[in-house]
Amino acid sequence: MNIERLSLDQLRVFVQVADSGSFLAAARKLARAQSAVSYAIASLEEQLGLLLFDRSGYRPQLTAPGEALLADARQVLDHVDSLQVRASSYARGQELEMALAVDVFFPLDCLVDLLQRFRAAFPAVTVRLEVEALGAVAERVIDGRAMLGILGTLPTTPPNLMRITLPSVRLVAVVAPHHPLAKVKGRIAEKMLLQQTQLVLSDRSELTARQDFSVHSRLTWRMSDLGTKHALLRAGMGWGNMPLHVVKEDLAAGRLVSISTIHHPPQGAELPIQCVYKPDHRAGPALSWWLDALANLGSLEAQPAAGSA
Repeated sequence: MNIERLSLDQLRVFVQVADSGSFLAAARKLARAQSAVSYAIASLEEQLGLLLFDRSGYRPQLTAPGEALLADARQVLDHVDSLQVRASSYARGQELEMALAVDVFFPLDCLVDLLQRFRAAFPAVTVRLEVEALGAVAERVIDGRAMLGILGTLPTTPPNLMRITLPSVRLVAVVAPHHPLAKVKGRIAEKMLLQQTQLVLSDRSELTARQDFSVHSRLTWRMSDLGTKHALLRAGMGWGNMPLHVVKEDLAAGRLVSISTIHHPPQGAELPIQCVYKPDHRAGPALSWWLDALANLGSLEAQPAAGSA
């Protein structure tokens, strides 16, 4: 067996014969002489040291090894075709990868909608997505790990980043209905708030490490995952700020209740959302698409699909 001498053309002929059902039909599809197709298959079989087709009948039938290797051949050709598309795109100035850092408070439905539209526009571009909180989003843009960031929980924008203002997210302070704070009528006094455990997102960056934002209790539990914070709030483990779009169903079903303090009005507060990127980063077609798509967002609700009511 001499697999090093295998050619992509041999694999394409192999797949075409299997798909067409005969050497003659494959020759027509490939615009070649039947003898050329037969020779390519015979050479491939010789190099592999096994028969791919049983030729004893009216039409060639895949052998057991042929059936097994057909899937491998398709996979090799798929990878090669993908490489060609990506190389051609890069030669035209299109990025091969889009690296994004997104704040945990950014609505997931909106993010999924943007990613679906991006994939339709740039099917050959891979996406690397990191969901972070506080300074970690900006830090990834500054150090070059992300080409673009969507900031929410960081209250200030680093001065060395360009920014685009996006629609805001509404934040509400919530507790479980059996939590002591849920029993307070009206605005909760600052002294009482200080005595209750606050669930807070932790900062995994050096940019804002050891800084607290919107922390109003002496006792805090910190976590890096918004889903964990959400679960702990519903379990009555403390109080905390959450995006309204995340807890809307819980509030409607009574699994969580909103609270009012000097820092948290009963209707919630608007959290500014910004897109940030480095001014010296060359904006190829993929990054330009994201900058335009984000700048044109009228809201952070997922856009309805074309043709839907």
